[in-house]
Amino acid sequence: MGIKGNESAIDRWARRRKQVDVRQWIWYVLIWLGTVAGGVWVGYRAGSTRDGLYVGLALVGGCLLYATVFLTIHLMWTMRAETGIWPEAEQRISRLLKPLCEKAGVLLPRVFIIPETAVNACAAGVFRRRQYVGVTQGALRLLSDEELSAVLAHEVTHLKRRDALFDGWWIALTGVIIWVSTVSVVAGITIIASDSARPKRKNEGSAAGLGFVLVLGGIVFGIVSWFIVQVVLHAVMRRSEYMADNGAVLLTGKARPLMTALQKMEAQDNPLLQHSALSMMFSVNPLPRQHWWDRLFATHPRTSKRLMRLEQLGKELGEV
Repeated sequence: MGIKGNESAIDRWARRRKQVDVRQWIWYVLIWLGTVAGGVWVGYRAGSTRDGLYVGLALVGGCLLYATVFLTIHLMWTMRAETGIWPEAEQRISRLLKPLCEKAGVLLPRVFIIPETAVNACAAGVFRRRQYVGVTQGALRLLSDEELSAVLAHEVTHLKRRDALFDGWWIALTGVIIWVSTVSVVAGITIIASDSARPKRKNEGSAAGLGFVLVLGGIVFGIVSWFIVQVVLHAVMRRSEYMADNGAVLLTGKARPLMTALQKMEAQDNPLLQHSALSMMFSVNPLPRQHWWDRLFATHPRTSKRLMRLEQLGKELGEV
């Protein structure tokens, strides 16, 4: 396929990605507005519409605050990020990042090294001047410049699409659900214990019923809400990984280097994280898959599916 064909394919992918990005923003704005509206409705049913509005705004605002400010800190602290200790590695990453960022129209992000032997990379940050890219020592050691550049292009696409904002929103929302459920259960148990220890007076009602309602309601709310959020979240995240792969091909003009990098990542047997909500922030799933439900709650598509899609993109580009 000639250059004209290559340009046609790239233009088509670029238009499609822009359409997907616009739909993503619309969808999330509707989710945030729906969350506030839900708070207003609950407040209205409880007799205080204004309080419901405040709760809805606090939920949306609090989750967005975590996504925009604290997610990066959480990631860097969890991964024991190192800056300034490996100057040659950081210079290599910055050298490869510079042309990718110029082409993508984003500022050069700050670089940090993750002291792990696993082959992986991540990106975090929403604001243009506070964005980061992290690379493991394993990736620096095992990936060629061309392969590492493709992985970095994947992460630059995440930065351009502001995926950390949406990832952080879901992480924070999951935390809120767990917190509300826990508080409800603890409050219910406290009421039941207090009621059973208190001497009963004649014709006095028991508060234990309220306690049982809080315990049962907290458990049901936590399980159902957590399950729904996780299923939706991971379906959305898997789609964003496909889009980041497409973006990497757009930036590098090649599919093969990312394919070989993903194959090296898939071949490793040393997981990067253990049961962490931050797994969605990495190029490939850093958690070991041990059970059938790991696929349901996987933040990344199976590498084999990603390779199939990349192979198709490579054929459209004329790669052998």
